[in-house]
Amino acid sequence: MPVQPTSQLATSQLATSQPASSQAPSSQAPSSQPATSQAPSSQPATSQAPSSPSSSQSPAGEPGKAAWRAPGLDGVRALAVLSVLAYHESLPWIPGGFLGVDVFFVLSGYLITDLLMVRVRRDGRIGISNFYQRRARRLLPALALMLVTVTAAVSLLEPGQRAALRPALLGAVTYTSNWWQALAQQSYFSRFGPPPVFQHLWSLAVEEQFYLIWPLLLAAILVMVRRPAARALFAWGGALASALVAIVIYSPGADPSLVYYGTDTHASALMVGAALAITWPLASVAAAAGKTRRALDVAGTAGLLILAWAMWHLGGSDPVLYPYGLVLAAAAAGGLILAAAAPGRIGSLLSWKPLRWLGIRSYGVYLWHWPVIAISAGLAPRSATSAPARLTDAVLPVALAAASWRWLEKPILSNGFRSELTHRVRLLLIGPRGILTTPAAAVPVLTAVVTLSVACTAGYGILNPQRGRTLQAQIANGARFSSTTVPSAQPAGQPMPWWIEPARMPFGESLHVKPTKPLRVPGTMVMAIGDSVMLASAPELAQAMPGIYINAKVSRPMYAGISLVDQLARAKRLRQVVIVGLGTNGPVTASQVSQLRTAVGDRWLVLINTFVPRSWEHEVNSTLARAASRYPNVLLVNWHGAIEHHQSLLWNDNIHPQPVGGKLYAKVVRKVVLSALGKQPRLREPTRRHVPVTGFLLHASYATLY
Repeated sequence: MPVQPTSQLATSQLATSQPASSQAPSSQAPSSQPATSQAPSSQPATSQAPSSPSSSQSPAGEPGKAAWRAPGLDGVRALAVLSVLAYHESLPWIPGGFLGVDVFFVLSGYLITDLLMVRVRRDGRIGISNFYQRRARRLLPALALMLVTVTAAVSLLEPGQRAALRPALLGAVTYTSNWWQALAQQSYFSRFGPPPVFQHLWSLAVEEQFYLIWPLLLAAILVMVRRPAARALFAWGGALASALVAIVIYSPGADPSLVYYGTDTHASALMVGAALAITWPLASVAAAAGKTRRALDVAGTAGLLILAWAMWHLGGSDPVLYPYGLVLAAAAAGGLILAAAAPGRIGSLLSWKPLRWLGIRSYGVYLWHWPVIAISAGLAPRSATSAPARLTDAVLPVALAAASWRWLEKPILSNGFRSELTHRVRLLLIGPRGILTTPAAAVPVLTAVVTLSVACTAGYGILNPQRGRTLQAQIANGARFSSTTVPSAQPAGQPMPWWIEPARMPFGESLHVKPTKPLRVPGTMVMAIGDSVMLASAPELAQAMPGIYINAKVSRPMYAGISLVDQLARAKRLRQVVIVGLGTNGPVTASQVSQLRTAVGDRWLVLINTFVPRSWEHEVNSTLARAASRYPNVLLVNWHGAIEHHQSLLWNDNIHPQPVGGKLYAKVVRKVVLSALGKQPRLREPTRRHVPVTGFLLHASYATLY
């Protein structure tokens, strides 16, 4: 089969950056048709770059040099960034949209490795220093603009997040965000408090660490191993090793963020891309014809269908995802990428101009989309999932990315950083002279003023973190407090202590007197399993029910709570009343409630419903209400009803109670627990009749609590 000259073809891709390190396209849009198998002439296969005196001599990736692009790969970038955007918009029909990041990983691994291999065949060396310079020129300008602008916006709009900016920025500029978030236990799939504005930079960190290490390893492999098949085997082995590390580290029932963030555990997708590049170089794929082209179309169709299925069915907490789902997604993405780079039907479909336009700007879209969503959700949590908010969160990042590409990224890629900086400084210096005669001359001056103002605002926010009580500090205090409580065994069926029933006295004596003060709730018979909402209220719960055992953890989903209750039941450490306050971090199903009942056995199961501005709030509360109506040993704490009209007692995330709100939380829980301790639970299944929902709706009188 005829092959396009690799010296021109594979320069195409200065490799993607996450999520789409688009290479510098030319001033005109490249052809929408995929690459053909004919060899191009002396010029690259698509449009011309802006003219430069040295453009004909500059190597691929240098300023002024047009780089050939496989147009279908821009379509892959567009689909990937759209899936990530949909996931972060909390659209319920795409719980696995985060797999778009894995598509970017495979694409980056493929294009980076292909670029390095082409340079070795052409120049006899990888040229690591030049490679790092090109990566910096592609990635850093847009990243710096986003970091400064978002820091300034947070400083003005969300001063409560200022304290978290310093470590987040340090992780961003050093490309270690993934490890910082993992060590700080900042969950990717569930969170408390305002969404961290730089959380999405974990994927850039993983890619940059790959860019730092893989060229060195590849250079060693090329020196030591001569056979292409053996070289590819190293890359395939790296992907397998990463998957095995994920299997070892992943713990079912625990938060999977450490596995998801880790470069060692998530490098499988990058290594799959690298292995594909060594096995099927881009030049060979772009020149595919006949049966090979049809086979690639079949692989691309299968990959697209598998990715669609995975994004529709797999959630971030699904145990099958680690590592099997991630590896499956990487393999499917590999098939789609090969088909997109080939001149077949898939490549033609993915070369649709709107997709190409978005794909070229997908790096900027990825950079901007999450800060826009996070700030929007922090300012108006309850309306974050409304149609107007979602439309704004989708359109604004694309507009910002388009502006960044037009006036920052593309000029630097075309002219080089130093040349572009010199040019803009010159415009700034001569601008004031021509303002009166040429109003357009004021643009550089105004741009400089705005840039300086934004930078000063960002600096103020970094140097002046918010003082006083914060949600993070309250959560940390609750975690320390709950760790001091100790579980103890409470045999099932033991008679209620005498101090629980007001008409019963010790030694069998009874006095029929009405108590004059609230009854004491013996917390020694109560245990509570919960998430960060319960953590925020842990001191108040312990004050309301002295002796209670509290086991709460940030980002805990229901399936993890079921696992914990089951472990305690097997160890015979469950108490008479088991409180479960989960549902903040994801949906709860009827089968999960049934599993809880099985684990609890002949004890009371007290379920706390949720108040959370998420799409699953109504589903969770309806499921818990039905369970309380159906099962005689299940009671419901109506936290949603109690806090709905007192949202001023919540932090600005509209989820977690402030200390006074924690007292309200403890009071509504105590009320239901007290009713449970006064009688033994019935385990008989109910007959077919309507039973009102057991719950408690508190009036606004929360001042006198105990």
